[in-house]
Amino acid sequence: MNLNELRAGIESKTARLAVIGQGYVGLPVAALFADKGFDVLGVDILPDLVAKINKGINPIEGREPGLAELLKEVITSGHLRATTDYRELSDSDVVIIAVETPVDDNHIPRYDALRAVLTGLAPVMKQGALVIIESTVAPRTMHDLVLPLLEEQSGTKLNEGFYLGNCPERVMPGKLLKNLKTMSRVVGGMTPDTADAMIALYNNIVEADLA
Repeated sequence: MNLNELRAGIESKTARLAVIGQGYVGLPVAALFADKGFDVLGVDILPDLVAKINKGINPIEGREPGLAELLKEVITSGHLRATTDYRELSDSDVVIIAVETPVDDNHIPRYDALRAVLTGLAPVMKQGALVIIESTVAPRTMHDLVLPLLEEQSGTKLNEGFYLGNCPERVMPGKLLKNLKTMSRVVGGMTPDTADAMIALYNNIVEADLA
């Protein structure tokens, strides 16, 4: 699949989406895209969390207005389902990664979860898939960590075997859905065409400006 085909799939909502990490960022992102009619696969390593999601039970603690109702709706409609099996990502046209990237006591980012996700994704990644990092990462992380790891583990090259971009999350607990829909976002693609495809994608759920 090339970017023109992917863009057409996004616009027709036939592109298959996956969101790795079903926590405070990933779950509402997955639910919002599913609510817009996309076929969305949520991926997480925690079996109990996946089981709750597939039952339409909101696993996120704290008051999150609208999320429990939205999750139940998209699970019932069949637009969202969750799994722990990375092999199911082989059908995904777009893969959004939203895992924790905490900092240690010396304020150094810890990318253990991100590395694990990329290592699990790369061998099963669909030819021509668009990979989007929503996790908060430091400058140069896309070039110095994400890109080389995906190329090494997949045996393919950027813009040949896959496309890559970054769209940093901007959410606060208690306002997850509201933040995702109403706060402006910045997308960064490894090429201008990749960025355009990302804007077309996020325009489905973001009501504010995209740049």
